[in-house]
Amino acid sequence: MRKLSGFLVEKRRVVFIVMMLLSAVSLFLIPKVRVNTDMTKYLPKSSPMKQGIDIMAGEFAQMSVPDTVRVMFRGVPEEEREKLLAEMKETPHVDSVSFIPGDARYEKDDYILFLLNFSCGFFSSEMQEAETYIKEHFSGRYEMTYCLDKTTQQGIPGWIVVLAVSLLLVILLLFSYSWLEPFLFLFAMGIAILINMGTNILLPDVSETTWSIAAILQLALSIDYSVILLGRYRQELSLTDDTRSAMKNAIQKAFSSIAGSAFTTVTGFLTLLFMSFRIGMDMGIVLAKGVFFSMVSILTILPFLVLALDPLIRKTQKKVLTLRMEPLGWFSYRFRRIITVFFVIFFAAVAAGKGQTGIAFTLLAPNDVDPVFPKENQIVVLYENADEEGAASMVRVLEADPSVNSVFAWSNTLGKAFTPRELLDFLSSMDMDMGIDLSVELLEMVYKMCPEGEDGRLTLSELMTFASETFSQNSLFAGMMGEDRKEALEQAPVMLQEAEKQIRGEKHSIMAISTSLPAESDETSAFLRRLKEMCGEHLSGPYYLIGNSPMAAEMTDTFAGELNFLTLLTAAAIFVVVMITFRSLAVPAVLVLLIQSAVYATMVMMNLQGMEIYYIALLVVQSILMGATIDYAIVFTNYYREMRAREDVQQALIHAYGRSAHTILTSGCIVISVTAVVGFAFSDPAVRQIVHTISKGAAIAVILILFVLPG
Repeated sequence: MRKLSGFLVEKRRVVFIVMMLLSAVSLFLIPKVRVNTDMTKYLPKSSPMKQGIDIMAGEFAQMSVPDTVRVMFRGVPEEEREKLLAEMKETPHVDSVSFIPGDARYEKDDYILFLLNFSCGFFSSEMQEAETYIKEHFSGRYEMTYCLDKTTQQGIPGWIVVLAVSLLLVILLLFSYSWLEPFLFLFAMGIAILINMGTNILLPDVSETTWSIAAILQLALSIDYSVILLGRYRQELSLTDDTRSAMKNAIQKAFSSIAGSAFTTVTGFLTLLFMSFRIGMDMGIVLAKGVFFSMVSILTILPFLVLALDPLIRKTQKKVLTLRMEPLGWFSYRFRRIITVFFVIFFAAVAAGKGQTGIAFTLLAPNDVDPVFPKENQIVVLYENADEEGAASMVRVLEADPSVNSVFAWSNTLGKAFTPRELLDFLSSMDMDMGIDLSVELLEMVYKMCPEGEDGRLTLSELMTFASETFSQNSLFAGMMGEDRKEALEQAPVMLQEAEKQIRGEKHSIMAISTSLPAESDETSAFLRRLKEMCGEHLSGPYYLIGNSPMAAEMTDTFAGELNFLTLLTAAAIFVVVMITFRSLAVPAVLVLLIQSAVYATMVMMNLQGMEIYYIALLVVQSILMGATIDYAIVFTNYYREMRAREDVQQALIHAYGRSAHTILTSGCIVISVTAVVGFAFSDPAVRQIVHTISKGAAIAVILILFVLPG
């Protein structure tokens, strides 16, 4: 270590230039990192839904799911609604507009709802142009609500970064010995964050959740490395006037603390790699390498900055916020037996109570449209073409189910023989243009003319083929139509073939079920059980359920066992690390139990607030508490054991408090406050809950470390 610290100090300018070059390259690479918004990509290969998605990707490669925007109006007179619909269809970049008069999904009391379908992407310039057009042309005429259901964070908004840095600066300024120190810390951490974000280019992609929280967590969890190194540098500087020798000794003596802290944090994150749901691997790798780059940056960038600006640091020295810890040391010693009994009872209570907290696998942002027109929940059944007869029976049963709004399958659309009235209603609901103005009377006439329509029923394919050949190619009828109508009619069979490819593949077909059930609820679970029973009864071959609700159901079935496995794995890994550090079995046992109780207490707190805990939030907070906040416990225990070698218990506790409180409070306050406040800035409810849960868990952990661990 002596050689490494000597190299880092003597060659600090070269090292600094290398790090700056790496950060410059990373800055160039950051925009090229691929951010994935499809959570189904992280399903394990054994997942039935994942297998179904892979089949769909192979057989329905041309199938496109449009991005949908909901626009709700209030107070539009009935006689103006068709006109408003026609105007809405003129919105730039809109592919189609869905609206069915008289349908409760589109009309309710004084409200009407239009569904605008786009193929340009939620975050494209075309979508922004369409949103501007709608708000400018319609919002002044009636009460309007524009609802963009996509809530993903495409990168971190700049004001979130400013807010996080400002909070961090305030805390650092309170606990720093110089006005300049916090800015050096932030510069070194900024380099680490840039390198971590840039090196994500080496991964196939990064999940939007990881991309949103990685930089904030890296900053909050690793800033204490700077505090440790500079604190040791000040101690060494009090023994010598040679700044380079002081920095060499500081790096050498602080390395074990910094590396140990980083190692436990990395270990906590790497346990996420063992999740079957592969977003754990995504988050684990990105967060773990972020901590590693933070350690490297602090040991390379900060020494250069401190030595280069040492005179300025001395000139900007100030008083530091100090807290008298003697009363707390006296309290911990005096009531140590009561504190021990309290902890045993507390651990038992939170361990028992955690089971009452619900686990959520989908989180949706609240909006003003859902209370009036609940967002439809789509569930897809993928089945073999040979089971079409059984699927048709299923469709009939599902259409009578009160939980189902609509069913879209081969048997009740392209494969169904319609009466004229049924066909007219179907074409109206699908917003399909056949090139002529249809009516029941006209369709009845066409049915009589078509040989296949003798029984009063025609499939859409039969009708379109006959109409195309009869009306567009027959000179008697062709002369009665304009070129645009003629072209539309000629293209109708082609459109039908393309539509067929959307629901019927080489070996499999799609049945799309629309419900108003929530993504997760007891009613949804009951419906999925009925659906599986129906599939087992009517389909002889394999089938696959695809959608948010089936994904949540799959994860519900496996998550409890996986959580227990990850909890034991994380606890065992941290236990081994702490055991090696202290060469003791009792110390790691106490520390791991203490931090695990903080995890359980966080779950209980969420339940008392009437909230379900998002599964990723639970996994991340467990990794962070076990891997990062346990460092606070290690710091305190380390000082206590050092003091206990030459002092009695009470004095050792008091001195351990005095030496560790600065580090614990600085780092702890940063993690708690930054995540608490910054969480409100995220529009994605999943990301918001993740960072808020981290804040709650870290606060509980710090309280237990300061008030329970010493006793």
